[in-house]
Amino acid sequence: MNIKLDLFMVSDWRVGTGTGVPGYADRLVQRDGGDAGSAPAAPVVPAKTLIGVWRDSCELVAHALDSGPAGVWHDWLNFLFGGQYHDQDSRPVRPAALLLDGPLQLPGRLPDLLKARPQVAWAATFRKPGVAIDPRTGTAEPGKLRFDEMARAGLTLTGEAQIRGFDELERTQQDAAVTLLAAGARLLEGIGGRRRRGSGRCRLTLRGISPDFAVFSGSDVPRPPSSVPYGVADRPLPAPAPAASGWERAELVITVEQPVLAAATVQGNLVRGAGFLPGWCLMPEVARRLGGVAHALVRTGDLLVTAATPQSVGATRTLPMPKVFTHAKGNKKVITGNRLVGSTNHGKSFREGHVVPDGEEAGAVVGTDFTLRMHNTVHDEIQRPSREVGGVYIYRALAAGTVLRAEVRVRSGLLESGWEKRLAGRWRLGRSAKDDYGQARVDARPVSAAVRASAAGSTIRVWLLSELLVRDTRLRPSTDLRDVARALEQALNRGGTRGVTLTPLTAPDEGAIGTHRTESWHRGWRLPRPTLYGLAAGSCLTFAASGEPVTAEALDEVRAAGVGERRGEGFGQIEIDHDLLLRSAGPVGGHLAAGPDVTDADPLGPGEEGHAEARIFERAAWRAEIHRVCEGIMADPARRAELLPAEVTPTQLNGLREVVGEPSMDRSLHRLERLVRPPKGRRSWPAEQEESLRALFAEPGSVWARLALPEHRLTVTGDGVASLRAELRDEAVRVLLTACLAAHGRAIAERSGT
Repeated sequence: MNIKLDLFMVSDWRVGTGTGVPGYADRLVQRDGGDAGSAPAAPVVPAKTLIGVWRDSCELVAHALDSGPAGVWHDWLNFLFGGQYHDQDSRPVRPAALLLDGPLQLPGRLPDLLKARPQVAWAATFRKPGVAIDPRTGTAEPGKLRFDEMARAGLTLTGEAQIRGFDELERTQQDAAVTLLAAGARLLEGIGGRRRRGSGRCRLTLRGISPDFAVFSGSDVPRPPSSVPYGVADRPLPAPAPAASGWERAELVITVEQPVLAAATVQGNLVRGAGFLPGWCLMPEVARRLGGVAHALVRTGDLLVTAATPQSVGATRTLPMPKVFTHAKGNKKVITGNRLVGSTNHGKSFREGHVVPDGEEAGAVVGTDFTLRMHNTVHDEIQRPSREVGGVYIYRALAAGTVLRAEVRVRSGLLESGWEKRLAGRWRLGRSAKDDYGQARVDARPVSAAVRASAAGSTIRVWLLSELLVRDTRLRPSTDLRDVARALEQALNRGGTRGVTLTPLTAPDEGAIGTHRTESWHRGWRLPRPTLYGLAAGSCLTFAASGEPVTAEALDEVRAAGVGERRGEGFGQIEIDHDLLLRSAGPVGGHLAAGPDVTDADPLGPGEEGHAEARIFERAAWRAEIHRVCEGIMADPARRAELLPAEVTPTQLNGLREVVGEPSMDRSLHRLERLVRPPKGRRSWPAEQEESLRALFAEPGSVWARLALPEHRLTVTGDGVASLRAELRDEAVRVLLTACLAAHGRAIAERSGT
């Protein structure tokens, strides 16, 4: 079930990033993760923030309806928002049924249009000064001045939510779920920082549901389902025997729409996501979408998913950087040597990154863009972040806009034709995929395997494309190259080459191999998975082959099926005797493809989504530009003299101040006529300046001609110029004349020496 969310901001608000910019602001607002170029991205309300305050509101409803801290409504609260960790409770935590499709954003095309209008985009926020007050003296503490960036009031931010498994609920259960959410939304009054001091006042509206508040008065409220959404059948289907040789392949093109946090490692309060998506992260979604015997094929290794790696500038798949490649110190964008062929140039080994293996871009280094976001967990009692419940932590995730490529392989004939079409669509991947992370769009298409006709010689060079898991003779996880050789012999044996013997030639201290630990979470069991320890992706191994010759067919089978354990989850993917490993690497550079250029699009029309919000930003941008231009005029004596001549008396200038202060231009014009009428014992007002002033008050376009604002850069709506000219004309006249009068008065005082 999809729920449309509208969050109207009644007052100025700020959902902070926890960081600042020296010289600009001490605290910044959270913005959209996309790259906006020279313009700042639009402010957003993260889904994690909304979920937190929405849950608090629903807790108030549940506590009132249950008359205490437990009851049926608290069960619905845990069903919708998920369980919480408690030290005294050893039961596994229930996953949330309420999912949000990323942060709440400005509606319609407005976020994209702001990227082409930096001045309007900067006007979406403003800086608010503040000080720390000494509790003893009640005065401002010295050195405690600060500036907080605030987003403007009057905006409506939109988003979508859905309840997982809503269609499987009974009608009475559906009514209970949506009514609790609607009641919590009505109690939600503030969001973001300093909301207890007036900031962040808001109204949350849910569209697409019909709450029945009569449910609250009923005595027999239905309970939520007790089963979890990740259940597995007790008796899974058996795996069918392959009907033909060879593999069917489908390429997945994954476009990251919201940052993806996968294969994360925890370092203190920093959670670092990997620069790719491992196969074990993709496999659950692949098996779920294929259905039927897919889970059984994964267990037998007849269905596997490779890791998704960043694509190159030329939209080709990349592979993990071989550890035998070196780079210059401080420059990881260029390969300077290859230890496998003796070309080192005294460089340092690559520890991460990806390389283009084939084609015109072969040898190009491809990096990955990341997004850093700070989060916190608020303690219910003290209403502040606390270590007891998680405290402050940082996520480093794959940035939105990243494009990755992976392959799904299945034995020929085991799935019906066209199976790859079921893999396309929107996916949720990685950690925290219920709110701000994990949204991706996946396109799938069938592909054929690369043709490699040559057989192996007496020396076999192996390039690990993913982590390799093998065991020793006592069934312990091992990284010994002799155990790797035995696993590779078994794989070649399954491929049709029997009797081959491999002897490791790579020394452990050559820097060509590395180890890796994989830590993950089993959502079905809601428990940590066992640590998987093996050789790291990018390791390069050399073996001497003896016995029966290794055929090209056997090599192709091993390349497709992999080596070692858990091959269905992408482990054990290898390349053998690849051309890239056998050449002396030169200085070939590479980079990620740049995002699409933001070009001028059609402006927003009246009634279109985002038009009202755009007008708020446009109005602020026009006012800022009016003040900036007026400051330039007041600093230029020649331009100032066009309105205020030096020969008039101070009394006449004070009279002009009163003219400017009139509430309407008609009254100002009437009073101006009295001010410049034929003199009685005073100097005459010069005719040229008199006509200029009269035009400012009488002609609507006069002030705009004098200011000459860059109006096309200050608007994103089609009717913005005409509407803002009419709305801000009086204000522009007052600002212009007030600024000129202030500068003129200072000039007179300087000349007189007072």
